[in-house]
Formats: sequence, C-alpha cells, structure tokens
Amino acid sequence: MLDAGPNRPSAFHVVGGQFHTVFREGEYTLRDGGSTGTGGSQVLALQPAEGGFVEVTFPEAGTYPFVSHVMSDAEKGATGRVVVTP
Repeated sequence: MLDAGPNRPSAFHVVGGQFHTVFREGEYTLRDGGSTGTGGSQVLALQPAEGGFVEVTFPEAGTYPFVSHVMSDAEKGATGRVVVTP
C-alpha cells in the first residue's frame, strides 16, 4: 500500500480480516502473528508518501471489503473488495 497523499493520512482496513504481518516504512511492526502467533492488527496506518504491506489469511470464503478509513472518500466510491473462494 502507498498513501500517495498529498495531504491526508490513510488507514488501510479489511473488514473481517486481521493482519498477522504488518510492514511499514522499512520496518515490521507485527510479524508472524506477534507474540500469540494469531495476529492482532486491523489497520495499516500511513501518512502521505509512506508505504507498507500487510499479510492476512481469511477465515472462510466470502467477500471482504476494504477501506482507507477516510469515510468521506468511501462514500464517493474509494472502497474495494477481496473475494475469497472455497
């Protein structure tokens, strides 16, 4: 993910998913599920011009929407979906 900005932060969130690995700005903030091994992060928060990635395993088949938590943008269509098939 990259928050291309130019002036608002972004918080990438997959509804129904829990990240087990989070990498932001050259550093892991959560790796391999953390101390419990089961994950724990729900958001990758980025400032303008920052980047990172997450890893998530979905618990079951379904459609998992994602947003940036800038809800005014989501209302304008800035959303997406991850479709997981059995």
